Amino acid sequence: MERYRLEEGIVVGRKPLAQGDLLVRFLTPKGSLEAVARKGQRPTGRTGRLSLFHHVRFQLYAKEEGLPTLTQAELIGRLHGLEEPRRFLLASFLAELAYRLASPEAAPRIYPVFVSGLRGLAKHEEPLLPLVWAGWRVLKAGGLSPNLLGPGLRLKGGRLGEEGVYLGEKGVEALRAVLHLKGGEALPYLEEAPLDRLFLALKAHAEESLGPLRSAEAIGV
Repeated sequence: MERYRLEEGIVVGRKPLAQGDLLVRFLTPKGSLEAVARKGQRPTGRTGRLSLFHHVRFQLYAKEEGLPTLTQAELIGRLHGLEEPRRFLLASFLAELAYRLASPEAAPRIYPVFVSGLRGLAKHEEPLLPLVWAGWRVLKAGGLSPNLLGPGLRLKGGRLGEEGVYLGEKGVEALRAVLHLKGGEALPYLEEAPLDRLFLALKAHAEESLGPLRSAEAIGV
């Protein structure tokens, strides 16, 4: 087994550890992974490169037991705008959702949607719109797309019916567009849709399969 390997991805989580170390979570085109940055809590250049939502190229040293150690990190790019508090909270929700769904099989589909969603969150006048678009597309890429063939206007248990989060006609129409149209073709539908209800349905649908999403608690919708 090769002990050193190069990876590339987005920083989606940071957690302080004992002795000044830092647990860093990455979302990559190959899947989710964790690594330990030794003395990563010190205010060094490498720590700055490992800020949340930075796009980095990094080297890992794999040990026989335990998490790999981060040995190098190179900043490839960062998105200006995500430091604004609400955009940061919405980006954190999308990151948690994508990280938990990014198995090696699903990651090649999830990663480009996640990156596109972050770009939208950084720039769009109404950041909830790109979050709703990217969040539902991430669920679809992860195999959790709901069944929208029924006649109901509420979503629960992955199906339309008489119970669950009320979407209304515009909401159901927009969700169908997000899940079935290519790229940004669904955005005009979202501009006319109840984004708050589509987000609540997104959260509820995701948590039915994944359990509680901690980042959702801070989003006031």
